[in-house]
Amino acid sequence: MATVTRQEISACTRGAFGSGWVGRDQLCAAARSAGARPEVVATLERLSPHVLLCGLPDLLLLLPELPEEAEERDGA
Repeated sequence: MATVTRQEISACTRGAFGSGWVGRDQLCAAARSAGARPEVVATLERLSPHVLLCGLPDLLLLLPELPEEAEERDGA
């Protein structure tokens, strides 16, 4: 199972932003609509249900532990 990355979170939630404040459930719905892996949705579901964000940079600030990109594995 590959690690969830900031790049992956960005790609699947980008469409959620642009029309005002976005909550956790809206981010999860956007990720599902974008075909995100279950691990990505699970990462978003760990956010507080009370979170409201106005842009992708704000979301990434809440996920500092995620790597920017997936590390390449030997033989992968």
